Amino acid sequence: MPVRGKGKTDHRFDNVDHALSLFNKMIEKYPKPSIVEFTKLFAAIVRMKHYAIVVSMCSQMELLGVSHDVYSVSISINCFCQLGRIDFGFSVLGKMLKLGVEPDVVIFSTLINGLCNQSNISVAVCVFDIMFDICFLEKELIFMVVLSLVIFCKYNVFIFVVDLYSALFIHNVLCRE
Repeated sequence: MPVRGKGKTDHRFDNVDHALSLFNKMIEKYPKPSIVEFTKLFAAIVRMKHYAIVVSMCSQMELLGVSHDVYSVSISINCFCQLGRIDFGFSVLGKMLKLGVEPDVVIFSTLINGLCNQSNISVAVCVFDIMFDICFLEKELIFMVVLSLVIFCKYNVFIFVVDLYSALFIHNVLCRE
């Protein structure tokens, strides 16, 4: 199994069987590897587009007592969105909020993209509004706006894009001196 990157745990697998084998070895270890190691494995499997396997692994990992972090939750939500189960993605978000893990722009953007994939633009706009209200950092806000504009343009929601751009211009978000 080829390795990509500097660290020995940043895996790039030829097939999903190698990834499953590594996962089984990881869950048998004591103490369990950190969530970072599991997240690297999940990311490699997502690159192979085996979303259902990642969802299953996340559940198994959680049952074994390994706690999620914002990155593993983001991967899990992305997998549900890719599988067309945006409802489960929102369920994971709710669980994440209950556990006190603060969502980031990537999680909200993933949900917006999933909603747009299902042609649920009105809910996507509502999620954007919620995301806009809770962004506190200027860099995060700008990243979120650009990412959302790209998503909405991809789905031909140009009226929303023009309205958003106008609102940001009026509120002096895009043209700081």
